[in-house]
Amino acid sequence: MCGIYFSAVQDIERVPDGSIVDLLKKRGPDNIGSIQRTVNLDSSTRPIFVNIVSTVLSLRGDGTINQPIQDPSSGSVLCWNGEAWKHSDKPVVGNDAQVVFDSMLSATQDQPQGDGLSFERNAASLTAFQEVIGSISGPFAFVFYEARSQRVFFGRDILGRRSLLIRKGPQEELTISSVCNEAPLEAWEEVEANGIYVLDLTAYLIRAHDNVKDSMKILQLEGVLRESLCYRVLNIPDPPSNSEPPTRIAILFSGGLDFDLLNVAFENPRALAAAEESLTKAKAVEGGGASDEFVYDKCPDRITGLSSYNELLQICPERVWRFVSINVPYPEAMEHRTQIVSLVYPHNTEMDLSIAYALYFAARGRGRIQTPAEDDPVPYTTSARVLLSGLGADELFAGYTRHATAFRRAGYPGLLDELDLDFNRLGKRNLGRDDRVISHWGREARYPYLDEKFIHWTLKQPVWEKCSFTRSNASNIQAFQGASSLEPGKNMLRLLAWNLGMKRAATEKKRAIQFGARTAKMTSGRVKGTQIIA
Repeated sequence: MCGIYFSAVQDIERVPDGSIVDLLKKRGPDNIGSIQRTVNLDSSTRPIFVNIVSTVLSLRGDGTINQPIQDPSSGSVLCWNGEAWKHSDKPVVGNDAQVVFDSMLSATQDQPQGDGLSFERNAASLTAFQEVIGSISGPFAFVFYEARSQRVFFGRDILGRRSLLIRKGPQEELTISSVCNEAPLEAWEEVEANGIYVLDLTAYLIRAHDNVKDSMKILQLEGVLRESLCYRVLNIPDPPSNSEPPTRIAILFSGGLDFDLLNVAFENPRALAAAEESLTKAKAVEGGGASDEFVYDKCPDRITGLSSYNELLQICPERVWRFVSINVPYPEAMEHRTQIVSLVYPHNTEMDLSIAYALYFAARGRGRIQTPAEDDPVPYTTSARVLLSGLGADELFAGYTRHATAFRRAGYPGLLDELDLDFNRLGKRNLGRDDRVISHWGREARYPYLDEKFIHWTLKQPVWEKCSFTRSNASNIQAFQGASSLEPGKNMLRLLAWNLGMKRAATEKKRAIQFGARTAKMTSGRVKGTQIIA
């Protein structure tokens, strides 16, 4: 039996309490060792102080292997408390801690280096690391600090036969230990024996990865999507404007680098009339009538956009996010109607026009932002010349209502036929039209989901892993606690958002842009989307 202690604290050097060290020594009377590290990510990030302590009860091999075990070339460290009876179905001869450590080092260091923009190496090393842990027979708990990528792997065997506790303290402090004797005791929890946990010190995020191999698909998805994003957001020159600081990238943002989040809402006369009637009946507004802001604030995409914006502020508080509220009065929309119809052509349906309204005014980028220094929103026009769009996600991951309908009617063959139809008509139905509308304002749309490599990876995945109309991807879902209630459409993307901490965004229902921004049926409720523009 051995003792493990690991702590990571920002700003403060922390050593374990004397009483907890005594308890660790009782578990491992043959040796005690400690290692301290300071992790400096960059000049703008506060340092993280890491303290690792391990005690040893030596029962394997010819002599005592002191812990923590450290690799001098990489700086990686292992605290091991267990008995690896077999590794890859072969009996372990000698000290098992050293055998396990060598296998972990090989898994995390022997992957292809890539080209500097690829995230495949991280995904491959995680897969290889899981295979190492899955090949061990016997009871164990461990903490493995992988110095090159600043990741900390920790976990227990699948039965939980060795103790491992975790405590998330105040001021961005995390402690992992075999024992606890530090107040407040109620803050300690058992590390679940359901997989491998990874603490990413570069982002200070803890993620759980199930031992089931299929759950690695979520990590692989993150890797290929990050790589696609890198090509689209790096090395963009500053815009030729006087804005300070200059903004280079904006996101067409409905809720679902310093970024501007462009969120558009329209004054829809039909929706406004319904709101005023409702308010009058309820006597909610003295004197009747909805306020100027009411009609915009009640737009579905404005509600979900603000919700996701607030979630981003919590998850990435050190990044500058600007939520640009773009409110479009009905008369202004009508003033630009002729121009928009011209840009949409040769597309000529009401649905084309309602989608184009939203993209046109969002790409203009003129709205208002709320700043900490101002009580009221202030006028703002983004200087970004690159706009990120999520187009393609629904077509690749079965996000539309018609995909669920196709599945109900004809199962997976019917769903695949519908997805194939949607994807193959993207160029004719969407992309040319959207390019003309967005580029009118001297901006370029970029589509991370339509990267060739990302598409190739996605199309290779079984359709039942990308969506969950039958919950056939239960192994993926169970790897993320609390994610079982997510919508079945685009379920793989929802699980990725959930894993990244965007839990509210992950639960939002799919809504077409023309309904979210309320550009559909602005004049008549009887107009159909397929109707030719009058």
